[in-house]
Amino acid sequence: MIEILAHPATSLASVSGAAATMLIALVAAVLVARVLRITERRLSESRRGLDAAGHTRLRFLQRLFIAVIVLTGVFIALLQFESFDRIASAAIASGAVLSAIVGFSARDSLANAVSGVSMAVTQPLRVGDVVEIGNIRGTVEDVTLTTTWLRTADQGRVILPNSLITTTPVRNDSIESDRIVPSASVWLAPGADVTAALAALTASPDVREVTVAEVTFEGIRLVATGALAAANARPQAESALRASVLARLRETGVRGDIPG
Repeated sequence: MIEILAHPATSLASVSGAAATMLIALVAAVLVARVLRITERRLSESRRGLDAAGHTRLRFLQRLFIAVIVLTGVFIALLQFESFDRIASAAIASGAVLSAIVGFSARDSLANAVSGVSMAVTQPLRVGDVVEIGNIRGTVEDVTLTTTWLRTADQGRVILPNSLITTTPVRNDSIESDRIVPSASVWLAPGADVTAALAALTASPDVREVTVAEVTFEGIRLVATGALAAANARPQAESALRASVLARLRETGVRGDIPG
């Protein structure tokens, strides 16, 4: 850009035309962003409302349109300069080297952008979903072209590249419903009275169902499920259920060694 402005063929009219083009592009980008925000708000306030998938798609489209408008404005602005053709020709002549350099340096950004487009189409997670990615758990606050923002239980923010999300298993507790069934595992000592343990837990008001999940030489693993809970409260609900199961086993005299 500096070379273009410094070129002898650059005229005041070219600079003015490029500046006007960029101004129009920026104004258009602001107007598109505002229209999409108003649309999102009105759809949210309508009788039918706007689901999480709709929020996510509208936010993604907003950023995509802004990026396309701004890049188009920059390209059209550069076309205002007569010297741009010569500089472009020189760039094309060395295009192989330039493409290799740009491709290598921008490979992560491009991968994140492609993943963002894929996520906008497939919707593995949406704004407001409660998800677990690796050892990170939180509520989706925003999905951009290249990153996804999570709000953790301690109100912190974790920003993840979209390419990580498309290549890592994602647990989404609220993709189908905002209610989940909490579960908790507990190990009984080898030789423990499984029948008594099952009877005691089945009679507990906090337990909906209990099953024998695993039997090994180290012990017997039981899995108990509790009442429906909010998806964003899964850790608290499972912690309370686990404590209730252990307390019930102690009351019954059955030894529960290792909570899972």
